[in-house]
Amino acid sequence: MGPVLSAAGLLVSVLLVLAVAWLFTRWAGKNLGGGFAGLGGSGRIEVLDRTNLDRDRSILLVRAGRRYLLLGSTPGGVTLLAELTQEEGESWKPPVSSGGPEQKPEFLALLRRLREKK
Repeated sequence: MGPVLSAAGLLVSVLLVLAVAWLFTRWAGKNLGGGFAGLGGSGRIEVLDRTNLDRDRSILLVRAGRRYLLLGSTPGGVTLLAELTQEEGESWKPPVSSGGPEQKPEFLALLRRLREKK
C-alpha cells in the first residue's frame, strides 16, 4: 500500500503545481498587459499590422500618438521606412483576424501606394 500512496501523492503534487502555473499565467495575462511589453506602457503606441518577410525580417505599421510609421525590423535593429500622413494612417483598416489571408493584400496595397508616392 505504501508505493501506491507515494505515487498518488506525487501525482497530486504534480497536478497542484500545474494548476498553480495555469492560474498564474491567467493572472499575469490580465494584470501584466499580456507580457513584458505592457509593463509601464501608456497605451499610445500600437502595432496596427505586421507582415513577415522571412524568419528574422518584418515590416510593421505602427501608430505612435497621432503619427503613423512604417518600420522595418531586422535582427540588427528597427528602421523607419516611411511616415504616413494622418489621413493615410486613419484610413488604415486593421485586418479582421490577425494572420488571416485577408491581411496581406491590403498591406501590400499600402506598400505599393507608398512606393508610387516617391
